Amino acid sequence: MQTKRDSNIVFWIGCLGAAGAEHVMRQFAMSRSSAYERLRSLTRDGLLEHHAVLYGRPGTYTATLSGLRWRNISHLGVCQVRPGGFEHAWQVAQAAVELAEAMPDWVVISERLLKSIESETGELFASAQVGKVASQVMLHRPDLVLTSRKGIVVPIEIELSTKSASRLQTICRGWARARHVNTVYYLAAPGPRGAVERAITAARATDRVRVLSLDDIPQLAGELYAIEDQLDEEDPRSAGREDENSSD
Repeated sequence: MQTKRDSNIVFWIGCLGAAGAEHVMRQFAMSRSSAYERLRSLTRDGLLEHHAVLYGRPGTYTATLSGLRWRNISHLGVCQVRPGGFEHAWQVAQAAVELAEAMPDWVVISERLLKSIESETGELFASAQVGKVASQVMLHRPDLVLTSRKGIVVPIEIELSTKSASRLQTICRGWARARHVNTVYYLAAPGPRGAVERAITAARATDRVRVLSLDDIPQLAGELYAIEDQLDEEDPRSAGREDENSSD
């Protein structure tokens, strides 16, 4: 019999795409033994599938079609984790967990969920327009999105390998024009970080796009909380609420 936590695990993995056991442990504050027990049970019941993708690396879990249907998110589709995309999928899950830990009052949205949101509304929420092919608008979606109670929308890019200079510049120009989002953050491995920084400069997007290391999520959180505090100070309604609270 599945529990409420089982339901939440399947929903979280289904929305994210793929995650390892250690990600589930951190996301749901579970012990190692409890996490593995629940993951084995969900796999046995056909709601999750375990993938040993690369030799010597931990396996990942994805939601099966039955699991997606159980949580009413079958429209997201079953995630396929191939060897070439394993490290990126793993790091995206790692970043999602660390962002949730560092910013518990913000919401972390996956690329899969973002695509669903934009398809349903017909409006851009956190994607960037990067060109047109014939009359078709080409979009670039970030790996993750952070949203706050103040309506701040922050795309998060996980950069583990170096894209071509032209491709990076096109994406950065798209982010520079994307006024429906706030600061864009690249969390980059040491190798591609320099290429991203050069692309940002070439696209004249230094005021819109920031580059940090993969382990700089605490710094990212501090910067975004500072922006949120500034918005609170600029909002006259928040000042009124503070006056009311002080008079209690």
